[in-house]
Amino acid sequence: MNGKKDFFRAVGINAEAHGPKAEVERIPCEKIEGLLDNYLIRLNETKVNHLDTCKGEKACSCSGGDTSDGGKVDLIVLIDTSGSMGGAASSVSAAAAKAVELAKERCPGDLKVAYMGVEGTWAGTNFITNHLSYLQSINAPSTIYAANTNYVGYSAEQGANAIQDLSQYYNWREGACRAIFYISDEELDSISPLGDFANETAATNAAIAAANAQQVTVFAHHLNYQGRAPQIIQNYKDLCANTGGTYYESATPNADEYVKMLAEIICKACGSKCKSIAVPDIHPCISITWGDSDCDCIETDDFEVMHITVCNCYSNVIFKDFSIGYIYVTDEFGRAVPTLPDGSLSVQALPIGPFCFGDIGPCLDGKPTCKSRQFVLSTRGAKSGKYKVNIGAICYDVCFHYDTNACFEMTLCKS
Repeated sequence: MNGKKDFFRAVGINAEAHGPKAEVERIPCEKIEGLLDNYLIRLNETKVNHLDTCKGEKACSCSGGDTSDGGKVDLIVLIDTSGSMGGAASSVSAAAAKAVELAKERCPGDLKVAYMGVEGTWAGTNFITNHLSYLQSINAPSTIYAANTNYVGYSAEQGANAIQDLSQYYNWREGACRAIFYISDEELDSISPLGDFANETAATNAAIAAANAQQVTVFAHHLNYQGRAPQIIQNYKDLCANTGGTYYESATPNADEYVKMLAEIICKACGSKCKSIAVPDIHPCISITWGDSDCDCIETDDFEVMHITVCNCYSNVIFKDFSIGYIYVTDEFGRAVPTLPDGSLSVQALPIGPFCFGDIGPCLDGKPTCKSRQFVLSTRGAKSGKYKVNIGAICYDVCFHYDTNACFEMTLCKS
């Protein structure tokens, strides 16, 4: 019994509360699994040796984490060199030395910091290197840069293109964590043309792809005093989140704020261990049908049994726990349908929901897997014309099936 109590204590269960009664009042399996998981992870963190994979990789090589192990860090601090950014350039430069010292206290390592302007420089600051000129000086003359080929608007504000080029062509040190910290008060694809969201997003996605391909973590500070559109802010957030970095924003930061930002970025330069991954846009095929003949129309006084059908047209995924939260009808402009004198709706779907479909399996033998549910469309004294049947709270998980294997190399020492 003492052994059982010791085990309970180790994994975090109150041993006294599970004495003689433990044989009767069983501990839920989910609780035991959770406690054991935490217990074994704590034990694992005390282990100092590991097996490398047969490909020579470190076991569980999720990139990321802090730099407290003394590893190498390459950081590029990149700034928009348009006229409005002079104050920020001075503030960053004033913060640089103190930030580096603070970072060395928190996460000592082999740090290399480069300060660059986007196709320009700032005299009297740390930003005396033009990023494109620098890349051209260290690479072949035939190298094609995004900053040249995708040029739109003002070159000094082409942050996304600059991040793409630096990720691909900068002379990163072997084995170093790679990071870029971009500072700007404008769009990632320049202010001109303002609000060109399609090209802006395309440039941002190209920068994300290049950064991830080269294992570069991107951080950004957006000076938000100009009140740019939400799409612009979202692109900044996506750029950072999808590469493992952090997004910062403020109106008029000072040197003290940049000390904190830079020190934090240096310590997080290896990126978050949890990164977003681009996933394909996977949607079910949803249809609504009714009627037994072509001439069966929905009338202004009617009672029609409608079928809502969900199909999986993919051969390698399952739609897990598929459900539709509600169905409601509006007029063609999305407004509420007219009501009758008694206050009831002249057109309505019954029931409103929810509709549960369970799992919808993959397409098999060239045929999609489908499931249907019924609802009633009731019309009473309705006005003729166009209406919309709206389906909301469509929820599901997309499950892929993988078959893989793993191999680790082991050396036996002679006894």
